[in-house]
Amino acid sequence: MSGRPDTAVVLLNLGGPLRQRDVEPFMYKLFADSEIIKFPGPLFLQPFYATLISKLRGKSVRAKYAMIGGGSPILRETAAQAAALRAALRAAGRIEPVKILFRYASPRASGVLASLKGRGITRVLPVTLYPHDCDGTTGSSLSELRREAQAAGVEILPGVLHYATDPDYLESLAGPLRAALAAKPGATVVFSAHSLPEKAILAGDPYQKEIIATTEAVKALVGPIPGGYTLAYQSKVGPVSWLKPELGGVLRTLGGKDLIVLPVSFVSEHIETLHELDIEFREVAREAGVLSYHRLPSPGTNPAYIRCLTERTLAALG
Repeated sequence: MSGRPDTAVVLLNLGGPLRQRDVEPFMYKLFADSEIIKFPGPLFLQPFYATLISKLRGKSVRAKYAMIGGGSPILRETAAQAAALRAALRAAGRIEPVKILFRYASPRASGVLASLKGRGITRVLPVTLYPHDCDGTTGSSLSELRREAQAAGVEILPGVLHYATDPDYLESLAGPLRAALAAKPGATVVFSAHSLPEKAILAGDPYQKEIIATTEAVKALVGPIPGGYTLAYQSKVGPVSWLKPELGGVLRTLGGKDLIVLPVSFVSEHIETLHELDIEFREVAREAGVLSYHRLPSPGTNPAYIRCLTERTLAALG
């Protein structure tokens, strides 16, 4: 391909607060979004709810970010993934720009699309950094992208919207797991996925089925192990019923064992991995008498994961 491209690739992700002062505004945007947080009362009250929650929880959440460096590393992590994908596309002869598009932090859809339109881009191809189909994550990002694309006069192409059982994505999980099991062959493997309200699953959200598909496929790749495998969910918020079993409860039953914790719904490091898994749940495991607790990294720029994104993006570009 040569000449000036009319299409750009946009990577979809949640985003995160870069600095302490960004925490409460980020939380407000998250809790005010009815597409990801289903407020139980009248919808017009959700902004008030979001303001209250961000104020009440702001101090404690800022403290957690302080423990992992002051803010979220997700922009840096996603920029590295974008650079790796861009290089792989260039090696394949493609010249489309690759841009980041966050849902609740900069860079946001409106600014990204305006910049691209000014460069002659008339079409965008979305590539999700959420491997599992979910209305509240990729679905919410696509809803915003559609609104802003219509306003900017930009066409959205069919993109890369989930890849729960893509062989390269699976290998980005299975490869590090094999290495960890070589060092601790008797360990129990705990798959940890971000939770979701049960009512979303009952309403037809495919997320849980896709999480199970990923974990079953990884188990098939790695094979039976003496310590066995288990799946649990983390990061629930609020009083509604969330997916079970909850990770903390599972860890409390695993005293006396070596554990390998593999996050399966995250492709970059952020507060759910660096604080929740590495600090909060590590302490739960210690109190439960777990012998060792080894948390595997998210795929990041693992070559297998970048191959997954590259091959699927190339296929979508045609």
